[in-house]
Amino acid sequence: MLSTRGYAAMTAKAALQSFSFERREVGPHDVLITITHCGICHSDIHQARDEWGGSISPMVPGHEIVGTVTQVGSTVKTIKVGERAGVGCFVDSCRTCPACREGSEQYCEAGVLLT
Repeated sequence: MLSTRGYAAMTAKAALQSFSFERREVGPHDVLITITHCGICHSDIHQARDEWGGSISPMVPGHEIVGTVTQVGSTVKTIKVGERAGVGCFVDSCRTCPACREGSEQYCEAGVLLT
């Protein structure tokens, strides 16, 4: 497991505070990024405040990130350690349905993996 630190809302509407948690090890298709910048959008705020219901605490908001690649999985070929990388609002799709083949992964028929 990877020891990780972030800022979390421990309960709905609570101020963010330093928080330590564990992440799984890097898998063959994964890229580990040391985050240097993180955007907080309206969705993060609504989730941290549980304004839509169903939020799970503690919660580390911020799903759009930029940083430096520190490790890549064994099958990753196009991203190298030391490069800058960014992650938007989703990170994966099936890549085989008509929407994905047309470059519209956000409409993936199998469902996108959201950050």
